[in-house]
Amino acid sequence: MPKNKVYLTFGRHERYGDDTAIAREDMLAAYHTGTLLATVLPPCATVYHSPLARAAETAKFEALGMGCNHLIETEFLEESAPKFTIQKFINGLLQNTDNAVQYYHFVTHLPVVEKLGLPFLAAGDVCLLTADNWAEMLAENFETQLLQKPALPLEIWQKFDLTCFDKSSADEIYQTLSTIKHD
Repeated sequence: MPKNKVYLTFGRHERYGDDTAIAREDMLAAYHTGTLLATVLPPCATVYHSPLARAAETAKFEALGMGCNHLIETEFLEESAPKFTIQKFINGLLQNTDNAVQYYHFVTHLPVVEKLGLPFLAAGDVCLLTADNWAEMLAENFETQLLQKPALPLEIWQKFDLTCFDKSSADEIYQTLSTIKHD
């Protein structure tokens, strides 16, 4: 991707888990999505997410994969948020963005994606918006690309003792993933 552009990504939360906010294998998938975004986009300035547990956990694992330590929870990304308040939140953010910032990521829910007029996102999918600058993004002069949830590479699975994986907590999975070195 050209480094002189600006980017927004909107990711839909991963699938619900039985006894966790998202399924354990989807914690790995969210992490992997983050690593892939980090390889094609500039460094992410901030990951914004809904306060609902499934979105918050997805954001946490995607941010880890991106190497982004700045996560902000906002009620403006809840699935019940009115379209006007969602757009006002995003527009306010973009109007006040420093030109040095090139990329923000949002983790939210299908109703929010629909209210923004973005393509349908299945659980774990991401919509990428690319524009020449923030003014063009605000004017909705952007290209849209759907990034479907990628398959997990073997090296991520190899970090886990699969006999204990189903018993691992979200924190244990996060800690294990945080030890993976990226090129």
